Amino acid sequence: MKNFFETKPVLFTTGSAQPHLLEDTIRNFRNAVSLGSDVIRTNIFLTRDKKIIAVSDSVYYDKELMKAGIASCSLEQLRVRHQESAAPGSAGEGDEAVFPEIMHLLEAFPHQRFNFDLNDKSIDLVHEFCTTLAWMNAFDRVLVSSFNGRAIKVMRRENPEIAASFSFSGIIGFYALFKSGLLDCANKFKADALIIAEMIGASYIANAGLIRKAQLRGIPVYVLDVNSEEKARRLKEIGVDGFITNDIDMIKKVIG
Repeated sequence: MKNFFETKPVLFTTGSAQPHLLEDTIRNFRNAVSLGSDVIRTNIFLTRDKKIIAVSDSVYYDKELMKAGIASCSLEQLRVRHQESAAPGSAGEGDEAVFPEIMHLLEAFPHQRFNFDLNDKSIDLVHEFCTTLAWMNAFDRVLVSSFNGRAIKVMRRENPEIAASFSFSGIIGFYALFKSGLLDCANKFKADALIIAEMIGASYIANAGLIRKAQLRGIPVYVLDVNSEEKARRLKEIGVDGFITNDIDMIKKVIG
């Protein structure tokens, strides 16, 4: 088991861990930590000027920006663009600035664990990210996730000590083995965790049977977007290991 899991994480949070403060800023992350977040989850990208930044989900779903690509903009250009498009009073300065650099996050929260989701397809991000983690001596408090299987493969090859979840293709493969009854025949998996949506299409990926099979192999299962009490109770009943949420108080109420 990797050092990241030495104390089992349960509460993964985005933004401030409260549904009315969703931006990924140092101020909001500080609020999440004060509320008991075990792991802060955020998307990371590499800018044109080689800054590794945290990107809120709201920005991630900005189709116009994502079409151009975050890598096409400098950090300053991204901040100016965000301020121009934001509602008055929604963007802060200094500690509250949007797009905080990963190095600054690791410095601001020296004892906090992070789940960094690598969304940039460029392998340059992986190399820059590994350099930053090594410089900050932060490998033990980071869980890496990415839909990009190549990024995970390179990360694992260069830094075998870092915890990494299944890529999207890995998740589909694991689920296919489970559904076909062949999971018990599979060799040991290289991934350290499953970070999954409750459903993909019409299929319940997060189901009790799959969760048990994963846990028997030492693979914890964390479910994304657990932002309603009904969903949280359903997932608690089937035994998930952790909840990824923007409402930590609701999750605490459910799990007791």
